[in-house]
Formats: sequence, C-alpha cells, structure tokens
Amino acid sequence: MDDERRWSRAFQFAAAVCIFNLALSTVASFGPQIRLTLPGIQFSIGSKFVLSMLAGLVPAIACLVSYAYTREALKRWKAPLIVYPVAIAIGFLVPFMSYFGSHYASFPWDYSSRLMLARAFCLNIFLMPLWEEIIWRGCFLERLRSFTSKPKAIVLSSVAWTAWHAGFLVYLHGEGIPIRVLAVLPLMYFCAGIILAAIYELGHRSLWPCVLLHAAFNASTAVYYTTYDRSSELSSYIAELIAALVVAGVLYVIANRNRSTRPQNDEDASVA
Repeated sequence: MDDERRWSRAFQFAAAVCIFNLALSTVASFGPQIRLTLPGIQFSIGSKFVLSMLAGLVPAIACLVSYAYTREALKRWKAPLIVYPVAIAIGFLVPFMSYFGSHYASFPWDYSSRLMLARAFCLNIFLMPLWEEIIWRGCFLERLRSFTSKPKAIVLSSVAWTAWHAGFLVYLHGEGIPIRVLAVLPLMYFCAGIILAAIYELGHRSLWPCVLLHAAFNASTAVYYTTYDRSSELSSYIAELIAALVVAGVLYVIANRNRSTRPQNDEDASVA
C-alpha cells in the first residue's frame, strides 16, 4: 500500500472515531438523562455515563477485532521495568502540580483524598483509559509508525488525541466549566498525548504503562479539581499545563534519541 493511501486511511480513521465521540458526547451533554435503577441490589446507572463509555468502548473493540498489531500491543507486558514506575509517578504527580497555581492554601491530601485516589485509580484501569489507549496508541500510533518516522508519528497522534477530546470539552461545557478554562485544555490534551505516546515508545510499544499512567492521571485530576471546587480555577490549569509541557518535552527528546526503524505493520496484512 503506498504512503498516500496510508495517510488517507489514517486520517479517515481518526476523523471517524472523533466524530463518533463528539456525537455521543453531545447527546450525553444536552440530551435527557435517563436513569436505570435496581433497588434490590442498590444499582443505578444514567444514560450520560453509558453514552460516554460507549464513545470509547465501541471504537476500541473495533480496533481489537480489525487489527492484529493492536491486539499485540495489548498483549505486550515486557516493557522496561523502569517505565512502569515512571509512568505511574507522572500520572499521579502532574495533576497535583496544579496546586502551585491555586488560590487555596490547603493541599488536598487527607485520608478521604487518598481513599478516593486509590478507588478512582483502580476503577479507571479497565474503563476509558484502557479503551482510549487501545484506540490512540495501540491502533492509531501503530498505524502511523508503519509509514512515517517516530517523531512525526508522536506529534500527529497527539494532534488527533487533542481532536478526540472535543467531545469531552462539549461535555464539560454542559457541566458548567467556563470557556476560559476550556480554552486551556486543548494544549493540556496535546501535552498529554505527547507524554502517552513517548511512554508507549519507551515501553517497547506495550499499552500497559500508558494505561497505568492514564488511570493515575484521571484519578489525580478527580481528586485535585473536586476539592474546594477548583474545577473552574484557571490558575490551577495553567500551573498544570506548565508542568505537562516540561514533562512532555523531556519525554519527547528521550523517546526520539533512538531513531529506530519504523515497525512494518502493513495494515492490510494485519486485518483479522
């Protein structure tokens, strides 16, 4: 398959999953909330949550069914041992760097915060972080790496990762997050995309360090921004963005030191 056709198919893939996510997120944000409750087992689930989960789950399953290289990325566990603790540390620490821009003197770290952090981390591992890593690192980044250089693939996958979050921005707007905060978040998502792609490369193309980093990041974000209602505090987001820019720059340089030959993942040969 020539490179022009590969570029076209990669763009079509990214556009399709981003539009799917945006459509479901828009319905979840502005559509009616329908709640299913089972009193006998004290179970309740809302339509907004279901739609948000399906936005990631459906494309992830499609990637796993369609591409052998995505399944291989999910089955790889043998990343260098140092990559796992580094990934987890980055995921936990970067959101808490927001504190240096906060107007609140109290650091959100008591018993309830630690308990919430542990619970959110464990729950996240097998929810959106796993599905999103399957889509964007295990499938899209792998696809780009089959016909372009590592540095370019990392940057382009991060651009697509930022576009993917347009649906989440719509959701946050529906939840009342002000526009001044939403304007900062695309830069944050781009930096996060660089960090995750670099960790994927440094982890010998295993998804699991990325999943752990992603789950830790989501958990820390939930703990920090729900304390003292910091979710609308612009200065916290700016402090976090500065930290993410530094980490992204360092990891990008390290990941691209070894200009290894690109993986030969012919996507036609990889279709199940």
